[in-house]
Amino acid sequence: MAAPAFTLARIHPMIPLLLLLVAAPLHAADRDAELKADTLAHAKALVALDTSNPPGNEIIAARYIEKALGKDGIASELHTSTGTRTSLVARIKGDGSKRPLLLMCHTDVVPADAAGWKTPPFEAVEKDGYLYGRGTADTKGMCAAEMAVMSWLKRTGLPLARDVIFFAEADEESGASVRHIDHLLHHRPDLVAAEFGINEGGNSIWKDGRIHEIRVEAAEKEYMDFTLTAKGKPGHSSVPTEDNALARLANAVARLSAHRFSVTLNPVTRGFLERQAETGPAPLAAAVKALLAAPSGPVREEAGTALARLAPEFGAMLRDTVTPTMLKAGYKSNVIPADATATFNARILPGRKAADLIADIKAVVADPRIEYAFEPPTRAPVDAMPIDTPLYRAAVESAKGVRVMPYMAAWTTDSQDVRGHGTIVYGIDPPMTLEDIKHVHGEDERLPLAALDWYAVYLRDIVVKTAGK
Repeated sequence: MAAPAFTLARIHPMIPLLLLLVAAPLHAADRDAELKADTLAHAKALVALDTSNPPGNEIIAARYIEKALGKDGIASELHTSTGTRTSLVARIKGDGSKRPLLLMCHTDVVPADAAGWKTPPFEAVEKDGYLYGRGTADTKGMCAAEMAVMSWLKRTGLPLARDVIFFAEADEESGASVRHIDHLLHHRPDLVAAEFGINEGGNSIWKDGRIHEIRVEAAEKEYMDFTLTAKGKPGHSSVPTEDNALARLANAVARLSAHRFSVTLNPVTRGFLERQAETGPAPLAAAVKALLAAPSGPVREEAGTALARLAPEFGAMLRDTVTPTMLKAGYKSNVIPADATATFNARILPGRKAADLIADIKAVVADPRIEYAFEPPTRAPVDAMPIDTPLYRAAVESAKGVRVMPYMAAWTTDSQDVRGHGTIVYGIDPPMTLEDIKHVHGEDERLPLAALDWYAVYLRDIVVKTAGK
């Protein structure tokens, strides 16, 4: 007669269940460790690929991503506009009960002069708790985390209500008039059509080795370059005249530089400032509260100027800005030039028409002899994103008590193009310290390794809450 089967259930019927409950967190911890390791490995591999724009050569990044995702059975489609200007789109299918979720990043980077770096810019180096290299922060670290999340979804087989689309974009950094994103959205808008999207643009703060504040970018300014040109009578500098082009231009530049456009508080900016009033340092909180309480008109304008003196980055959220960036005049010190030109960069508030700002600029300069050349945005104005959405709520819930707030960026990303096609896109990228932010587009670009680990898990949790069944 065979001995009776010995099982844990014969000792106590609850033991198998208890063991399952103990094992599940361990399995989740293993998956998290795998997610973090994949993110770091992808970040290192992508940084090592020189995709400096110009010329970009993003096809080498697209081919790496295609091969890496292919190992997990995730098919990719490459889209080339010209030459090696190539984006990649991959998709994990859901049941279609909800519209897709788009994960965006860009694989091109700004150029780097190795002479000014402590580490080789195109060799990812782990040093003192950081990952150094061009693109670590902008935005190859983000691409790496999104890749790892895609593989995590595929490996776990998580049931999805939405397709999850990964879009590794080419040609974000150049700002050229013929842009890759325009080509893709014109020829294949179906590839990235989604209800919600996550891209760069946020400005979350890493402090004392942990996440301090999560700023979800829900609005951003629009970009516009323009020039002022003055023409006058050239001649010998020993005989001054009133018709001096350089003097006229200098007066116009001074007037425009000194002018402050009207303060505007959209819901995103107001929400951000309300949180800063609750948590910011005392002088900053007081200035924010004064602005929020100020009635429209001169009192609000002065409150906005006071806040801008304390925190210029906050001040840039309040107004359209125009900044002189280049001057060109003359060829010899004793010759009065025939013409002089100043180049400005403008950043326009969300939803504001470029034509309205152009009219204001001309009114401020108030000189009929000044000539203008504007390069207005080719896309229609895009308003601030709503924040009462499942994706924003997922960002708050996944933060597990960390402060989350809407944020308006003073810069511009390609989110605007996708938003213009009907997708609600938020900027939620890896957090950095205030010192790290100074290195973006500069020398010794870096990202805290612990912040990259945190971000991979945070992003995964947002995706699961938004796209999972």
